[in-house]
Amino acid sequence: MIVRGDSAGNIQPTRHRIGRRDLFRYGAVAGAAAVIVPTSSAPAQADERRQPLPAPKPIPGGIQLPGGPTLHVFPPGPPTVTLPHTGVQLQGLDVEPNVMTDFAGFSALAFHVGTATGGDGTHYLLETDIRAYQGTYVAANGERKHGSFAFV
Repeated sequence: MIVRGDSAGNIQPTRHRIGRRDLFRYGAVAGAAAVIVPTSSAPAQADERRQPLPAPKPIPGGIQLPGGPTLHVFPPGPPTVTLPHTGVQLQGLDVEPNVMTDFAGFSALAFHVGTATGGDGTHYLLETDIRAYQGTYVAANGERKHGSFAFV
């Protein structure tokens, strides 16, 4: 559901609704926009730095969208926590935060929940899943690479 606020800051729901299926569908598109940046300390040629690294192999399993694709992602965290706007329940403290397999490195994860105000003064409910990774991975083509990744 889209919510809007009036000039006094009162948040009111509008008649525009976004279903959970659409939310995941558009979230999957946004999540697919991962950035892969080479992080090697060795000097690279100018042309090599401009080329994206090969994509990593996705982690098996994930969230199956009804009638849609599988999102190769698990929401780690206490299973007693349910995100308020999407209703997604976190899947436990031992859940893999990575979205790729054959990865050795560091990862950071943040869920943000709150409100946001658009440039036109419209108020929105906000819920994000942002992840960042840096390390060595085996690409889908079998190459071993080192890079930094962002998942939004």
